[in-house]
Amino acid sequence: MIEHAGKNRWINVVLFFSLALNFFIAGYLVSDIRVFKGMHVKKIIHKRPEIRIVDYFPRAERKKFRQMMSEQREKIKPVKRGVFESQKEIFIVLSERDIDELKLRQAFQKYQNNNDHLQTTLNNIMVDMIMKMDHQTRLRIIERGKRAHENRKKMRENLREKGGHLIKRLEPPSSRKQ
Repeated sequence: MIEHAGKNRWINVVLFFSLALNFFIAGYLVSDIRVFKGMHVKKIIHKRPEIRIVDYFPRAERKKFRQMMSEQREKIKPVKRGVFESQKEIFIVLSERDIDELKLRQAFQKYQNNNDHLQTTLNNIMVDMIMKMDHQTRLRIIERGKRAHENRKKMRENLREKGGHLIKRLEPPSSRKQ
């Protein structure tokens, strides 16, 4: 009886690892499907600009940036809150049956001002950080940025050659083929 229970445990362990391996292989194969590639492309192209710059930093500098951002959290919170409040104002205007164009323009202007204020705050943090970097680190950032821009350019060209569905949405309407 004990011998039989030991064999069952061993078989259960083997079946568990086999199942886990199958899920891993299936996930790997599914991740290469065109639908998921499109999601990855969208993520790369639609990243916010202030994040892209940090992506070019060496790993140690990115870690310092995250630390600096957490230290500046109290300074950034009210600025972000202003952005969210101005979004709420836009939604309130949109929810009205008859939209007042002047109110809508004012709400969008407030939203833009808050976004500008947020960007200025982030820029100041970036300037403080970059001023502390040595020349070699800045050169590495430039090289990584150039490579990333070339990769994005190649990605767009590849999508264009394949008749990619994303390019139609990413190009300005004036440059689309009709």
